[in-house]
Order: sequence, then C-alpha cells, then structure tokens
Amino acid sequence: MVGEGAGDLLALGRRGQVQELESLAQQERSSGRWTAVRALELALAWLLAGDLRQADLALLEADRCDPSLRLVPDVWGLWPLRDASPPTSTAEQQQQALQLAELFQRWRRPDAQALWQQVLPQIQANWRNALEAPTSNALLILGRATASPWATALVPSLESALVQLVADAEIAAEPAASSRFWQLVATIRPGWDLARIRAADLALSRGEIETSARWLATSPPSALSNPWFHDVVARQAVACGDVAASLPAWAEAIRTAQAHEDTAPLAGIFEQRRREARRGPGVLQVRSLASQGDHQEAVALLELLQEEDPQWQPFRSLREQLQASQPQAHLTKPHGDANPPATTPQASPSLIDSTTFGALLEQASVRLRALGLPVPSPMPEPAGDVAALTMELSELDLRLSDYEARFALA
Repeated sequence: MVGEGAGDLLALGRRGQVQELESLAQQERSSGRWTAVRALELALAWLLAGDLRQADLALLEADRCDPSLRLVPDVWGLWPLRDASPPTSTAEQQQQALQLAELFQRWRRPDAQALWQQVLPQIQANWRNALEAPTSNALLILGRATASPWATALVPSLESALVQLVADAEIAAEPAASSRFWQLVATIRPGWDLARIRAADLALSRGEIETSARWLATSPPSALSNPWFHDVVARQAVACGDVAASLPAWAEAIRTAQAHEDTAPLAGIFEQRRREARRGPGVLQVRSLASQGDHQEAVALLELLQEEDPQWQPFRSLREQLQASQPQAHLTKPHGDANPPATTPQASPSLIDSTTFGALLEQASVRLRALGLPVPSPMPEPAGDVAALTMELSELDLRLSDYEARFALA
C-alpha cells in the first residue's frame, strides 16, 4: 500500500529523527520530485514520529499538490472555491494517494483496542514480527495513541504483553534482535523505566556505547529509583575507561537496592561488580596511566581504589611500584597497614594487550615461570597445641599474600 520510495521517510519517522525527516523532504521539494503521494508519505512519517501538527500540515501540502484528490473535505464550505483543473497525478498515483490518505485517517485517529487485537496475535505467534513493518508501525501508532493518561487503556496492557515476549531466554538466543526489540519498546513507551533500562543494557552488552548512553540520558526521573539503572550507568563508565565514575554509580545501585526488601538481594551482586571493577579494570587503568606518564592521575586513582579496598595486597604492591618508578612523587600513606610487606621493586609493568581469557592465562603462566616462584613444600604434620597451629597459619597467610601480589603485578 505504501509506495516503494516511502521506506526512507517512514524509517526516519520510526526512529524519531525529525531533523533528518524534514531535511529529506526539503531536498525532494527542491528537486521537483515532490508529489501528493510523497507528501502523504511524509504525513505518515510524522505520525510515526508522534508530531500530529506536522502530519496535518503534510496532508494539506498533499492536497495542494493535487486538489482533484480532495484529500481535505470542505464539509462546512470554509475553503475558497477552486477552479476545475485536471489532475496533476497519473491514475496510478491517484489510486496510491487515496490509499495513503485512508491509512492516514486510520493512524490519525486509531481505534486503539481494535488495532491492538489485530497486532497482538501476530507478535505472540512470533515476537520478531514486531521488528518488521507493518507491525512495527502499528505498535508505534498504538504507543502514541495510548500515551496520554486519559487515553483508553488497552486490554491486555501493552506493557504486560510486551514484557513477556523477549525475556532472558530470547535475549541469550538472539541478542541482536532482542536489542532491537527493546529499543522499539522503549520508543513506543518512552516513560517506561524497564524498557529504557533494558534497551540501554542490551546495547551496552553489544558494545554500542553511544546508543546505550542515549537511552540512559533520556530516561525519566522515575528510573533513578531502579537499582538496575545505576548498575548500567556504572558498567557503561567501566566500558568507557572511567573506573572512578563507576564506583559512585554502583554505590547508588547498592543503596537503592537496599531501600526495598524485594530488591535487597541485588546489593550483593552490585557490591561484587564494584569490587571486580576496582581489582580488574581499576588496576589496569592505573597501570595504563602510569605507562603513559600520567603519574599524578595514576596515583589519584590508586588512592581512590585503595581507600575502598585497603586490605587488598596488590594495591600495596602497585603503590610500591609507582614509588619506585617516581620516588619524588608524593604518595600518601597506605590505608590500613602501617608497615606494608617489602617487595622487590619491579620495572613499570606494561599493559596486558590480550583481550581473551585464554591469552591472559598463557601470559600469566610465562611471567610466573620467569619469576621463579618456589613451589610450596608439603606442610609438616601440625603441632598439637593451638599456639603452634596459629603461628603456622599466620606464616602461610603471609606467603599467600606475597604470591598474590607478585602474581597480580608480574
């Protein structure tokens, strides 16, 4: 029904790219290819974008392109009388224009429940149908038509039906299509927290950092009460190489989760991710800054990491490496340990270039062999008294701490 050349206009309308939509329409007006059919396609695109005023103006423009179509009926005799003039469109174009005008009327004032009952079986049969026109167009029109608080509620609700279609199993099986689905849902329901967070989360998991940031930046204020929102913000900061920014975001995720009984168990997940960010990407970022000569920035980040994790031995050893590389630099006293164990100063380590876990393990094995770490000898039979056992355990703990530090910074 919609013309072959309408795809570009409708696609821009679906994505809400209003500036690009108007720019393309202006280019075609200037080129002389502008017709009533094209103006009607622009009107439909404006409806998909949610701008009813621009859609109505485009309809009037289509009527001016070919008055013989009588796209705007003069029921009350308000329009100036028009001279009888031959059609400016071919018979085929007139037929197509009338079909587009009929579709415009259905989209402009849709029967939301009837349209929903038509679309719902299609997406329940296969959720991927939601990603293809005309189903995606119908969902967008439904979203616009039911966005206002006084609009008639759909039965079943749009949110309850869509949330069941693409969950964890579908996301794991088809991550790319699932990401597109939730971005469509977030476009349909821009005020729905869950849709926004999932759209940002799935885009981030695919490395689409800018897309993820856009969904987060335009989230409604109510999203701030959802701990997963802050978790995505934190993981995005890590992905952008800003571990320092991730720490307060995860702290807010933990606080928000603990504020409600049903989300309290999530606090442990966020605390673990926060700890892993400090000890993994955080250490790598410190080493990267140091290797680039940004010594003060490396020291500042290390102090921030160690402030929250004062007992983790590799932070102390990394501090000693920074001291050895630039002894004149001012380093504050380590937290939580007045006498850190002495370690042999090492040359400033280079960044690990490997991105796969297997390569990381192989590189670690080579470096351990180069260090010549002794293989712990079998422990003797423990003595019978508690004092001797305590001393042996203390010695073992010191050896393990030293090995851990040397392994992490080798």
